[in-house]
Amino acid sequence: MRFYLGGGGSEHDEAALWDEAFSSGQGVSIWPFAMAAGAARTGSVQWLSNALRGRGDFTIDPWGLDDTNSSPEDSMLRLRGSDVLAIPGGNTFDLLQHLQQRQLLQVVLDFLAGGGRVYGGSAGAILFGADIAMAELADPNDAGLTDLAGLDLLAGAVVLPHYRPSQDAEVQQWVHQRGRTIIALPERSGVAVADWQARNVGPDPVRIFTPDGEQHTHESGSSWRLTDL
Repeated sequence: MRFYLGGGGSEHDEAALWDEAFSSGQGVSIWPFAMAAGAARTGSVQWLSNALRGRGDFTIDPWGLDDTNSSPEDSMLRLRGSDVLAIPGGNTFDLLQHLQQRQLLQVVLDFLAGGGRVYGGSAGAILFGADIAMAELADPNDAGLTDLAGLDLLAGAVVLPHYRPSQDAEVQQWVHQRGRTIIALPERSGVAVADWQARNVGPDPVRIFTPDGEQHTHESGSSWRLTDL
């Protein structure tokens, strides 16, 4: 499995990660479900499409711009036509609710298992954790979700995008209360994951907060085993 966690900055902030996640000639499916249907969702697709076209020639398949509610089997068949699935930011609770209602979490896992690659930016990155509870620090849970389980592809850790060092006290308290390891991503950072090996592609350092009170800083280019957290 290969996937990419973006810190939530612009395509320029995450340029090093995008260089690895996206290559000219690829087919890219865009899931803008963290944004409300309508203008906001259309704007998310337009932003990502324009950003990709500035980097090369891509075949883009935007999802969620109509009311189509496909079966998981049809969704998987459609997704297999792309090389990369891109899940940009917005409200993480809305994103997870949409995926739960349409049984798309398993579709993501099947796509990865079949050799597809997934990029998650901000809300999309949080989705890869054991749960999305960390999103409560920034997003309202207007969806009223109680099942917050994510894809759980980070050995039990969760993701905090848009991280700033000024959040350290709040993050440490959250870790202590929840007993979860946090991978904290500044906006100018990204992590590439393959076979439980994570690597900070930079440029800014990534910090890891563990329930035992330890903090680890991984500079650009640094790698670590997720199972060692």
